[in-house]
Amino acid sequence: MQVTNGLINPTVLAFAPDGRIFVAEQGGNLRIIKNGVLLPVPLVQLNVNASGERGLIGITLDPNFTTNKYIYLYYTVPTGIIHNRVSRFTLTGDVALASSEKIILELDPLSGATNHNGGAMQFGKDGKLYIAVGENANRANAQ
Repeated sequence: MQVTNGLINPTVLAFAPDGRIFVAEQGGNLRIIKNGVLLPVPLVQLNVNASGERGLIGITLDPNFTTNKYIYLYYTVPTGIIHNRVSRFTLTGDVALASSEKIILELDPLSGATNHNGGAMQFGKDGKLYIAVGENANRANAQ
C-alpha cells in the first residue's frame, strides 16, 4: 500500500502519537505526512553531507513528545571536519525553527569512507537515548 509519493531518498520514519509520520530524506529535509498527505513545506531543512550513506539518517521522538515537542535528528555535518551529529529540535505546529536546535552529541571525524554511519536512535525504558554510531568502514572502530 502506497502512503504517499514525492519523497526523495527517504531514510527513516518516526510515528507521532497524533498520527503524523515524520520522514527523513537523505538530503537533509525532514518531511511530514499528515492525514495521508505529504506536506509541501519540510518540517526542517538541514545542510548535510549526503554522499554514500551519509545525510539525515536518524530520527526519534522524545518519550514526552506530546508535551515537549522534542524531536532528535542524526545527520552528517558537511562543513569543517565532516562528522555526524545528534541534535534536538523543538516543533511548533508542523515546523521546527533552526534556532531551536540544541546539539546533543558531536561524533568523531569521519574517514573517506561514506558508509556504516549508524544513525539508529531509540529511547530506552530507562529514559536514556541510545544511539548507533556505526564504525565508518573502519573495523577497528567496532572494538
